[in-house]
Amino acid sequence: MDLIRAVIILLLVLMPSDAFFLSQRLPHTHNQQGLNSLYNQRITSLQEYRRPLEIKPIGGFDVAGKLNQWGINHRGQVATLENGERFLVHKGPGFGHNSQTVVVDANQMSRKWTPHGSSVQPGSQSVGLGDLVRAGGKHYNTFTNNCIHGACQIKDRFQNGK
Repeated sequence: MDLIRAVIILLLVLMPSDAFFLSQRLPHTHNQQGLNSLYNQRITSLQEYRRPLEIKPIGGFDVAGKLNQWGINHRGQVATLENGERFLVHKGPGFGHNSQTVVVDANQMSRKWTPHGSSVQPGSQSVGLGDLVRAGGKHYNTFTNNCIHGACQIKDRFQNGK
């Protein structure tokens, strides 16, 4: 029975749908000029954060909680700029208009996000938020280009430069 339940849970996670996933768009905190300025600022450190997936309970069963116990969760990277501002860079289905990798003011993060591992320092080349968004990728695919892939690509870009 547990094996069947696990397979059903994994299928639900691997097939993103509005029927099962809770979705929310956060308010815009910067205009276009402000974004351009932000995207070009130097990043001084990067820290991976994780939170449970936003999946509605099924028949009272906490799908997200169980998956989180198994290490299946939503991931992103929090970038700290030279001026101390912090921004979450993460990706997901339907997160953005032009790209599924988006930037969110870290002050908007819920308490469900927790740091994972140690923060990392930049490589020899300067990297900005725009570079991290491009590294995360425009498109989302549950199997080949999800938030876990995006978080790894963002970290690699930060450590290895442009």
